[in-house]
Amino acid sequence: MAGNKESARGKTIRILLVDDTAAVRRILGAMLRIDGGFEVATAAGGAEALDILSKSTYDIVLVDINMPVMDGIELYRKIEKQFPDVATRVVFMSADNQPPQVFKKVNRPFLAKPFTTEALMNAYRSGDHREGSEQ
Repeated sequence: MAGNKESARGKTIRILLVDDTAAVRRILGAMLRIDGGFEVATAAGGAEALDILSKSTYDIVLVDINMPVMDGIELYRKIEKQFPDVATRVVFMSADNQPPQVFKKVNRPFLAKPFTTEALMNAYRSGDHREGSEQ
């Protein structure tokens, strides 16, 4: 599915990919750029993601649930408090086919790794998100 993915604003969709595994960030980031035509930034963990979000806006924040130090759910809770408009754009991912019980409380889209760019776009469209603002 090659081609440039655009938001309703007519701009390339920007994704912040948050995963503690460097190989996943590298491979998934390349897939999203090449196959999906997305603009992708990466973060190795929650603290780095929060720092990046304080400086820029993303249409999708793709978060691994299972990370050390700050897991994906804890990161989501911090995003809700610090960047409430961004919380509506979070999509979770995990190598586990079933999200943890606590995940049901956050009511956000979930993708099992590996996934396609089409699956990501379907999750993005199904989520209760708003378009990212210009920055």
